[in-house]
Amino acid sequence: MAKYIKALKCPQCGSVKKQEYKEDHYICSNCGTEYFLDNDDIHVNIKHTYNSEKAPSLRDKNRKNIIYFLIFIVGITLFSTLITSLWEGKNVVNTIHANKNYSERIESYLAYPGKHPEDIVVMFKVERRNSSAEEKREQYFIRFYDPIHQKVLNEEEMVDWKDGYHLRSRKFSDGKWYLLPDKSSRLYQLNEERNALEEITDEIFGAVPELSSGIATLDFVNKENGDGFRLMTNDGREFYYYPIVQKLYKDFKELRESYLGLKSLKDDAVESIRFIFTEKSHEYPDEKRQLIKYRYKNNLGYPIQLPYSNQTKWQKVYNFNNRLGTTSYDKKLFQNSRISEFRDLTPDRLYFSAEIMYQDKDNLYIKGLPNANPEGKMYIQKIDTETGAVLWTYTPEEDVYAYGTDFFVYANGVVFDYYNYGAPGRINKIVVLDNAGKEISTMDQDKLFN
Repeated sequence: MAKYIKALKCPQCGSVKKQEYKEDHYICSNCGTEYFLDNDDIHVNIKHTYNSEKAPSLRDKNRKNIIYFLIFIVGITLFSTLITSLWEGKNVVNTIHANKNYSERIESYLAYPGKHPEDIVVMFKVERRNSSAEEKREQYFIRFYDPIHQKVLNEEEMVDWKDGYHLRSRKFSDGKWYLLPDKSSRLYQLNEERNALEEITDEIFGAVPELSSGIATLDFVNKENGDGFRLMTNDGREFYYYPIVQKLYKDFKELRESYLGLKSLKDDAVESIRFIFTEKSHEYPDEKRQLIKYRYKNNLGYPIQLPYSNQTKWQKVYNFNNRLGTTSYDKKLFQNSRISEFRDLTPDRLYFSAEIMYQDKDNLYIKGLPNANPEGKMYIQKIDTETGAVLWTYTPEEDVYAYGTDFFVYANGVVFDYYNYGAPGRINKIVVLDNAGKEISTMDQDKLFN
């Protein structure tokens, strides 16, 4: 007997969607009901299966397959998105770096110890020039950088710092760094803990009655005169102010009287150890240049008058005796009565174009030429402050260069710069050496943040 069913429907739900799993046996694709066709009496027989663990329905199987498929698609999508993002992110960084519409230039710097003895922080004054067609402008930043770990620690935009190339900064004998923006009457202090600058104008000058009209101009006194400021008030009066001892001097005459002679010294005067190079003497031409170690008596924080290098030379100091009508002279190097004693630290050595780069009672760094040839390669040396021995010498690899005027010391070493802005090639480097003179880091100022 022939079998023919025009449309075999599920006897449970009526769906014609089915799957044949063996001859004349079907599973409803809609509700999972099993049914089969009896050829003898043309009956459709139904079999319900409730044990899903033994025989899961096709509907359940399809549902699980769909879930697995969706999970797979989502996983592939997320993975592709992640890879694409990382790649595009890298390209974005490179694109910004390559196509940025500004350039930066390091104008000046200072260096100071980090939070750990082996650390050093370099504070840069950075000029940023925005050259986009939409907006052309200049910005100025103070950027704090760790050259050992090559990490920017902090950055602050400073609108007061745009005029002038060099930082006006000074470390006073109380260990604090003070900074003055160019053409400004504001005073800043370096916060070494936070690697930041703090304005302290009112804190330093606000309580001084003579300065109540406000400050018109502000600058440091000469280094040879100690830890003070020279300022002019808004009403046109000029003063000298020494913040460590909170002492104000109304004019240069009063300032001069405070640092000349022994009578102006106070009871707590101390002796500081200092170093200086002598200059060539016309009166005693046979005297060679000497590195002098001397003791200077002063009161900490008060005005001082250290000898200037270009004035330190052997000379004849004349004595006139009007009664006898005679004239005599003494050979002297210093005429400052506060200098109690001095000696030639390196009596057997010759110096050429020598200058002191940094000094304190325990450290002495100099620069100079190895011989009289003015085209020679200039060195930097560390000198033993007791014996005068050369502890180490540093000379750059380049043939033509000059050292900058900045030189900074921290627990583990020193920081200084050298440059050549002309032929045969531009050089603009900052060097970090350890206490043994070994190079720790060299920063190219032209490429450091580009």
